[in-house]
Amino acid sequence: MGCEEFEIQLADYIDGGTASAEFLSHLESCAACASLTEDAQSAVAFMEIAADVEPPPALVGKILHATNSGWEFKLRAKGIRGWINRLFAPVLKPRFVMGAMLTMMSITMLSRCAGGPKNTLTAADLDPVRLWSSLDYKTNRLWDQTMKSYESMRLVYEIRTQLNEWKQQQSDADDAAADARANSRKLEPAKVEDKQEKK
Repeated sequence: MGCEEFEIQLADYIDGGTASAEFLSHLESCAACASLTEDAQSAVAFMEIAADVEPPPALVGKILHATNSGWEFKLRAKGIRGWINRLFAPVLKPRFVMGAMLTMMSITMLSRCAGGPKNTLTAADLDPVRLWSSLDYKTNRLWDQTMKSYESMRLVYEIRTQLNEWKQQQSDADDAAADARANSRKLEPAKVEDKQEKK
């Protein structure tokens, strides 16, 4: 057995596993491997007696501050890379990403519970050309529906405006006719009185 094979089997031997006869004979014959075995056994014994250390409470805050300051350093970069980093900075915050992932998971669970489509996602569904054409089709369809609804609302508004104008003209004509009738009734008694005076 060579030293390399010995080192491979050394961890099993220290953990209390069974050692082969070749391993034990190499351990007795090779001084370097015997020294390595003693060092490894003493290191394992020390780790077993060492107490578990609690991390200080401020450690997490310091780690987050250090990683965030690294990100802020990237935001100060110049050129296109800095501009792109500053553009996506709000979106790439861990809280935002976690919130977005939880929202997607909630929507997925709700759609499954509500009896959404049962078809499974295939590799063909993730084809970029297919996704882009589907997105383009849906965008054009949404735009067409929006324009049709806008034109329909505009047509309805024009029709209502025209109807209101006609109603206003009709009411003005009715008011004028009522005034004309009232004036004609006032004139008729006056004519009758004039005729009586002449007689």
